[in-house]
Amino acid sequence: MKRTCLIFISLLLTACGSTLMTPHALSSLERLTGGQLAGDASSLYWTGIRQSRPEFLSERVWMGDYGEYQTEYRWREGQLRELKRTGTALKDDALRPFELHVRYDQHGEAVFQRYKLGESVFPLSDTQLNQLSQQAEQAVAVVKAQSRDGLELVQGVWDGQRLIRCDDHSEYKVNWQHFQVKPGYVAMVAKSDGRGQLTAETVLLSRKVSQSCLSPPVLLDAS
Repeated sequence: MKRTCLIFISLLLTACGSTLMTPHALSSLERLTGGQLAGDASSLYWTGIRQSRPEFLSERVWMGDYGEYQTEYRWREGQLRELKRTGTALKDDALRPFELHVRYDQHGEAVFQRYKLGESVFPLSDTQLNQLSQQAEQAVAVVKAQSRDGLELVQGVWDGQRLIRCDDHSEYKVNWQHFQVKPGYVAMVAKSDGRGQLTAETVLLSRKVSQSCLSPPVLLDAS
């Protein structure tokens, strides 16, 4: 009887473990960063990948005279389920604040949307809704490709001789290649050689004044 009970308890624990410790839960979250230049737009990305599928993406985008914005995206089981964006956009020759919030169902259909520009609220077309999801997927693809090449988003202050990263204050020499960078704050996509030198692939932002390290925007409620 005692042996039977021990076997039963062992099987019960095994069953509970297999139920609670799913492959998804066991797999680690990979946090990646990157960015890109597209026309006049400079974008900085922070994303989380689990089992090759995105779980979240945050971005900061500057569009020159056309405004700027920040977005947070959230996926579930590989499907984009929610996004929120805030910023400024050019309308009638003036920059106006806007806010955009969309929720999707498990089939990718928008079940909630709100787009407010200035004091007016506008509906989003199916084309615009599809563009938003495509922007998210494209940004994740960019970061994944950069990570495969050993590239990441690097922020810091360049003093003309060295770069001091603003995340851990470590010092690096920089191979700027063909870029002309003046002392000040810099955000770039770069590769480290592991020995204290960075090679700049793309300079995303270069500002003459020092500033705090830019962090990923948090716009959505915790799930």
